[in-house]
Amino acid sequence: MFTVTAEAYATETASLRAERDAAFDATFERYKLPGLAVGVVRDGQVVYQRTAGERVAGSGERIDAATLFKIASNSKAMTAGVLARLVDAGRLKWDDPVTKHLPQFRMHDPWVTQQMQVRDLLIHNSGLGLGAGDLMLWPEPNRFTRADIIAGLQHLKPTHSFRAAYAYDNLLYVVAGEVAAAAGGVPYEELVKRELFQPLGLSRCQVGEWNRAEVGNVAQPHMRTPQGNRVIREDETIVPNVTSMAAGGIRCSLDDMLSWMRMWLSPEAQPTWLSPAQRRAVWTAHMPMPVSARMRAWDNSHFSAYGYGWRLSDVDGAWKVAHTGTLAGMYSSVILLPDQRTGIVILINGEGEAARTVLGQVLTKQITRPGETHSVAHYAALLDEERAGERAAKPKPDTRHRSPATTAALSAWTGRYRDPWFGDATVCAQGDRVRFASARSPMLTGTVMQVDARWLVDWDDDSVDAEPWLHFSADAGSTTLALSHVDPEADFSYDYQDLAFTRVAACDAAATTKVDVSPATDAASAGLVDVAPLAKGVRLDMRYAGTANFTGARVPGYEANTCLLLAPVAQALAKVQADVQREGLSLKLFDCYRPVRSVKHFVAWARDAADQRTKPAFYPNVEKAALLDGYIAETSGHSRGATLDLTLTRCERGACVDLDMGTPFDFFDPRANTAHADLSPAQKANRARLLDAMARHGFHNYPMEWWHFTFRPEPSPQTAYDVPIQ
Repeated sequence: MFTVTAEAYATETASLRAERDAAFDATFERYKLPGLAVGVVRDGQVVYQRTAGERVAGSGERIDAATLFKIASNSKAMTAGVLARLVDAGRLKWDDPVTKHLPQFRMHDPWVTQQMQVRDLLIHNSGLGLGAGDLMLWPEPNRFTRADIIAGLQHLKPTHSFRAAYAYDNLLYVVAGEVAAAAGGVPYEELVKRELFQPLGLSRCQVGEWNRAEVGNVAQPHMRTPQGNRVIREDETIVPNVTSMAAGGIRCSLDDMLSWMRMWLSPEAQPTWLSPAQRRAVWTAHMPMPVSARMRAWDNSHFSAYGYGWRLSDVDGAWKVAHTGTLAGMYSSVILLPDQRTGIVILINGEGEAARTVLGQVLTKQITRPGETHSVAHYAALLDEERAGERAAKPKPDTRHRSPATTAALSAWTGRYRDPWFGDATVCAQGDRVRFASARSPMLTGTVMQVDARWLVDWDDDSVDAEPWLHFSADAGSTTLALSHVDPEADFSYDYQDLAFTRVAACDAAATTKVDVSPATDAASAGLVDVAPLAKGVRLDMRYAGTANFTGARVPGYEANTCLLLAPVAQALAKVQADVQREGLSLKLFDCYRPVRSVKHFVAWARDAADQRTKPAFYPNVEKAALLDGYIAETSGHSRGATLDLTLTRCERGACVDLDMGTPFDFFDPRANTAHADLSPAQKANRARLLDAMARHGFHNYPMEWWHFTFRPEPSPQTAYDVPIQ
């Protein structure tokens, strides 16, 4: 733990220390915070350190300099620092295409996919709108994975041209974390520990999954209520490795953040951690940002820009490098004044947006405008006036006169809806109410309410503080649902405007995840067609029709070396085959449509612990029982006729050689993950080649298996088939 030494105190005047104490006390009292931690470093020394309040309101557990806080988006600078270390180590370059490290990466525009560089992931210039796709990250907890983020990006439509304007985003920092993991050869959380926490001595910082009880001294987020501060979203014993980790999931103590600031402000203390060239790169103005009216009025600012994980600006003629962090019930701020070799950190475990703004301003002005009076009350009043003006310009509608929507009123609109990146949501009757429920974001569940002639969702959890209007429409036989903010000043991470739901099923179908099995008894009546006549020259190696597969025997239902798919899928695959043939290649198919009976056979085989015959060849590093967790599913997309497994092969003079993909087909191992880092450049290029060929015609890869693709939208997502392959 740092202590404020006598020598350090000697460099600060007693009056300045008194001013800091006064600002701390005034902020804590004015904003009724549950907890607050503040520190200042100057000339490599800790010159001010103060904590107050409780980790959990009413618990008596005091906050101290070792208490862990969520630093939220101040994690971005740490992600950027790790990437800069990898650049120094020659593991990647800032101008590397993202697809060099993540072959499955796609943006909505194929040209942007090709042009997006690693550096672009960090500077908010993607062309996406403000906070696009953030509903895949927050509110937490949810069921979206980092692979879902990467797959979902291609469905988010840009609002402006690539590199044309600044718009803050979080998803691309998640991608940046995965690029770092691919280049660094270990998962993101291990990389942060190796490249940042350990060499810098950030001993309390936590990343990835950890045990709250073992780590101890962890502040919890709070919301303010008429009865006082109340804990929200309290940590369980095991704190999970959240999807948003690289964008905003790291936790650190005040002591850790003081060490982090000292490293940036006094590089001579850590001369080998990062080269001067990369320090300059991180703090270079890469993307212009607008200078706000507040910055002009409060700071006399003339420029604003984004570096790699940091915001850059000027305040009273001094260079400022800073960032904030915001999560429900947790706020942080880091302010660096490099020319003054001074840094300020603020950590809050309550509703602290205004407190963070006002206290950060006062502490900064004590450095940039010494001798002048800059009180908390002064800036708080300015902030209140500013926000009152914003409210007057964009008033929040009065929705107090609301009542639960009746099932009769919404009968024309109920059903299960699907958005291409967010997934499914239901608008269905439950008793005498109509409920909205997201399949993958369980906190987005609530009752549909009627306000005059409009509908909104009243979320069950009151910490989800952005209600949406529901906008239903019907056109040409399609029913759609759009959402918009009730409060125009709602947090941008509730990006309702990016959702485009289409109704895909009635509520009775929506209430279950069960897929109906078609009564069809043959391929023709099921709409399944033979791919070979359509995709001329395609190679067939249907593994489950023989014994060269992970079960070691022919699989029931596979009676011929034939690939069957639903007609639209087969036609799309024929286009892929035509494309790769122009490159001197061919598709080689391992599996296509899979009968339901075959899936049941796989599950029974996986549960037979005694049969280990194929372990050395197909799952040498995985226990057989674990195959049912992510590798072998009790229901399979293959049975819906839109999923297939394949590779690329090159045939010359009658001999065919498969391209080297790094693992064989059906190899149950992390090396089969599409973006696995431990591959040769040629293997990565071959996987990327297959992904590109398939993606051009609507096929999406399953990130755990480089060979596995599904055509979207699926022609019959609710229907499985059990006709044998003959």
